[in-house]
Amino acid sequence: MTYMEKFFEIFKQNIKTERLEMRILAPTPENAKIIWDVLKNENPDDFKYMWYSVSHKSHLTESVEETMERMKLDYESKNGCTYYIFNDNKFIGYMRIHFWAESRTLQCASVWFIKSAWGKGFNTEIHNKLEDLAFNKLHVNRICRQTMAGNLASKKSIESGGYHLDGIDRQSNRMPDGTFMDHLMFSKLLCEYNK
Repeated sequence: MTYMEKFFEIFKQNIKTERLEMRILAPTPENAKIIWDVLKNENPDDFKYMWYSVSHKSHLTESVEETMERMKLDYESKNGCTYYIFNDNKFIGYMRIHFWAESRTLQCASVWFIKSAWGKGFNTEIHNKLEDLAFNKLHVNRICRQTMAGNLASKKSIESGGYHLDGIDRQSNRMPDGTFMDHLMFSKLLCEYNK
């Protein structure tokens, strides 16, 4: 079994935490509707830090069809997977991860929650579970996380999780209003996890 095959064996399945279920959802019209029925009620202005640049849309989609197209792209990834996060069987967010076999690195590419799920510790709960699987089962050397400099809640969560600031990609995010924002890159090593 290759290292990438081992990654998919461990991670390309539904994962449960104490309060959450992280589901791998096939891009079907039914699943897209479940996601869209929640997304359509969110205010895009609440998610300004979820833009990576004006060339990428926010995590909010504009229809069931667009939601399904986004799900297809995520589902067909050759080096990662996307989890749709449920609490009490209700969709509350999603998370995308990637794995780089050569460097034994798991990258938490993005995590997003509906506004009503903010401030409940869900982000920490998910990352604790991913760290356990990545370090103890897959035996990665490194986990990466990232955030925009203006996303203070995300930055605080990453730092409180024991992640080290590796660097700042200066003004790499062009915001919808035309301004630019720094991108912060963090990591935690296996030797730091074991302490």
